Amino acid sequence: MSKYLKKIKSLKKISKSNIVSGKFLIAKKDNIKIYYAPFDYVNSKAKIMIVGITPGLQQMLQSFEVINQGKSLKEVKDLSSFKGSMRTGLIKYLDELEVNKKLKIKSCESLFNKNSKYLHTTSLVKYPVFDKGKNYSGANILKKKILIEFIEKNFLKELKTLKKAIIIPLGNTVSSTIEYLNNKYDLKLACFLTGFPHPSGANARKNIQFKENKRNMKILLRNK
Repeated sequence: MSKYLKKIKSLKKISKSNIVSGKFLIAKKDNIKIYYAPFDYVNSKAKIMIVGITPGLQQMLQSFEVINQGKSLKEVKDLSSFKGSMRTGLIKYLDELEVNKKLKIKSCESLFNKNSKYLHTTSLVKYPVFDKGKNYSGANILKKKILIEFIEKNFLKELKTLKKAIIIPLGNTVSSTIEYLNNKYDLKLACFLTGFPHPSGANARKNIQFKENKRNMKILLRNK
């Protein structure tokens, strides 16, 4: 992917029109387009893996800025992962499940700074996906050939590398996709917290879903 990194470093200005363009287009089919963004770093020694659907435009813009400023792929992940209220909600859920105690840290807040060595953040499709020019929501992901092929070629490797980690799927789409991969490839994931809600402010049911699944998730963590 070094050819893309060189292109990012040579950009005079980072804007949507500059980056959501043909020179960063990786694949397309019908209304779906996948563009490169520098989310390639994998922390293979992580103890917890948090999985989203795909980076959105805001994360894409920020990741390009980080590389354009001469920083590393690891710093892209550190600086672009789950910003603002979403991170706050995520930390609250993780601490309620006592993931912090499992990792022997005070709070999961430190996973995003001094204890980042324990964390790997990723997405089913690690590069940004646009559907008719807008952030892709994850709808019918297993039925979209272009996406499931990309997932089986790329994300599956990460899942195999980190199958002994605590795996946190952000929402039902991620849960069902990881379940599909786990069954199809007989991965025997050690601690997959199916039922974990997406902590986005747009998810009105997140607290209800968390309460409904909290007991089962705590049992999975206890048995790890």
